[in-house]
Amino acid sequence: MSPIFLSSEIKMMLDQLKDGIYIANKNGVTLWINQTSEKQLGVKRKDIIGKTADELEARNLFTPSVTKIVLKKRKTISKAQTSKGIQYLATGSLIELEETGEEYVIVHVKDISEMVKNAFKLKKAETLMSQYWNEIQKMKSEKRVETGEKRLIGTSDAHNEVMDLLRRVANFDATILLQGETGVGKSVFAKEVHVLSDRRNQPFVQVNCGALPANLIESELFGYKKGAFTGANSRGKTGLIEEASGGTLFLDEIGEFPLELQPKLLQFLQDKSFLPIGSTVLQHSDTRIITATNQDLLQLVKEKRFREDLYYRLNVIPIEILSLKERREDILPLAHHFLQTYNYKYQRNVVLSKEVQPFFYRYNWPGNIRELENLIERLVITVRQEKILENDLPYHMLKTDDEPASLGAEEEELQGKSLSEYLDSIERKMILRAYSKYKSTRKMAEKLGLTQSAVVRRMKKYDIS
Repeated sequence: MSPIFLSSEIKMMLDQLKDGIYIANKNGVTLWINQTSEKQLGVKRKDIIGKTADELEARNLFTPSVTKIVLKKRKTISKAQTSKGIQYLATGSLIELEETGEEYVIVHVKDISEMVKNAFKLKKAETLMSQYWNEIQKMKSEKRVETGEKRLIGTSDAHNEVMDLLRRVANFDATILLQGETGVGKSVFAKEVHVLSDRRNQPFVQVNCGALPANLIESELFGYKKGAFTGANSRGKTGLIEEASGGTLFLDEIGEFPLELQPKLLQFLQDKSFLPIGSTVLQHSDTRIITATNQDLLQLVKEKRFREDLYYRLNVIPIEILSLKERREDILPLAHHFLQTYNYKYQRNVVLSKEVQPFFYRYNWPGNIRELENLIERLVITVRQEKILENDLPYHMLKTDDEPASLGAEEEELQGKSLSEYLDSIERKMILRAYSKYKSTRKMAEKLGLTQSAVVRRMKKYDIS
C-alpha cells in the first residue's frame, strides 16, 4: 500500500527526521507514516496504514484533519493540531505524480508545544511590561507633583492656592476658565490640569483662537467632510475636537472666538456633540474643554461681543492667575528656574548676583513670566562673566517710578539677613505705610498695584490689622 515513489532508502531517511511525515492518497486513506509520527500519534505504523482521515479524526489522533482540508480546498494548508495533549503545526500539500497522474497528500507535522509555551511567556512578559510602563508613568506623574519636579514654579500663597485648586478640580470634567494678564503662564496651568487628571495619557491639544483667521476656526475645530467646500482636502479633515478625544482641548484667547461660531461651541459644551462642515450626522467626542483669556468676558457680554450663555458654560470653574507684581515671592524662584533651563541649553553657568536680586523683586514685570523668561535667556547668552551684575540689567529695570520702597535707608538692614527676609521686610513696610495712609484694602490695592485679595493675604501674612 506504500506509494510507489517511496523507496526503502527514502523511507529510511524520512524515519530519521525529528518531524512527523504522514502520506495519504486522494481518498484520504493513510498510506505511510514515519517513526516520528508513530511517537506523535502513539500508535504503530501497521495499525494506522489503511485508515481514513475521517477515522483518525474520530479517534482524536489529529484534530482537525489537515488531509481532509487539503483534499477539499486543493491547496497547501497549515493548521495547529492537538494529539495526545501535545500541540503541533501540520502543513499539508497536494502532489501529483507526472508518470501516473496519481494524487497524494503529504503532511509535515512539527511539535510546537515548546514554541507555544515560549510565545505564552513572551505575551505574559509583554503584558507585564505594559503594566509596569503604565505604573511607572503614573508614579512619575505623582512624583512630579509631590517633589516639585514640575513646570509650575512658585512659593507664594497665591501660587499655592491656585495649585491646590487645580489638584481638586483636575479629575472633574467641568470647564475651567483661566483668567490673567498676558504672560502669566495660563497655557502652562492648563497643561498642568491635564497632567493632574486621569486624561494625562491622552492628547492635549492647544488652539490660540486669536491666531487663527475667523474663517478657519470652524474647519480647524470641527473638521469637514470631503467636498465640503472649494479648496477642501479631498479626503476631508478631522477637527481638533475629535483629535483631542479622551483628552483635553485648550482654547486660549477665548475672547477672540468668532461670535457666529459661539452657538456651535455652546452645543458641544452642552452635549459633547458637533457637526463637521458638510456633514448631516452629529458626531460625539469625549473631550474636556479648558479656556483662557486676558480680557473681561463679562464686559464683552455687555458689548454683545460674547454670548452670555456661552460665558456661563465656560465659567463653571474660574481660576485667576495673578500677575508677578501680585506675587513677588515667586519672581526669584522663577528666575533661578529659568537660569537652570538656559544654562543647560547654552552650556553656561550664569547666576544672579546678590546686588541685582532686589531689582528683580521690585520691578513690576508688565510682561509677567514671559518677560522674565525672555530676559533671563538674553542675559545667559550675553553676559561675559558668570554673574549677572547691575550693569547687565536693562535701563528700565534700574530706573523705575514704581519701586515699592527706597532701598537707601534699608541697606544697613541687609547685614545678617537672607535676601528673602530682607525683601519681606521691605514689603511689610510698604503694606504698613499704605495701611496707615489709606485704611482701606480697596484703596491700598489700587495704589500698590495689587488685587484686593492679594492685599488681604499680605496683611494676614505680616499680622497687620
